[in-house]
Amino acid sequence: MLFRVLRPLNSLLGSSRAARRANLRAERVKALGQAARGLKALVAWLFGVVVELALLWALPFLYLASAYLALDLPARWMTHRDAWGDWGVLVFLASLAICLVGVARAAQDSPPVAPVRPRFAKTMLGLSWVAALLFTIGDLVS
Repeated sequence: MLFRVLRPLNSLLGSSRAARRANLRAERVKALGQAARGLKALVAWLFGVVVELALLWALPFLYLASAYLALDLPARWMTHRDAWGDWGVLVFLASLAICLVGVARAAQDSPPVAPVRPRFAKTMLGLSWVAALLFTIGDLVS
């Protein structure tokens, strides 16, 4: 009895055929999970890059268009002209929301999305409002 050694059962030894298969399956599942997480991270990164590029290219034009629509649609309504039909209110609210985001970001000194200096971005935002005002006046005169 003194020489008796405690040994784990065969399933715990790791030397049995069933244990090797189970370990191999576990390693495969682990590798598959890591590959899936890597693919998910890659897709998320690519989606982020696409969104950033879209914002970089579209946001200045979006600010200009929204400033114009935020000024032009109420001017059209006041002069009893057709303003986008049934979609006019929805377009006005969307353009107003975009304008408020741009103005709020400028007021908070948030860095611009585009790779420019914040002062330049604020100047361009102000110029887009001036251009929108000129376009609105031109639209009302015609």
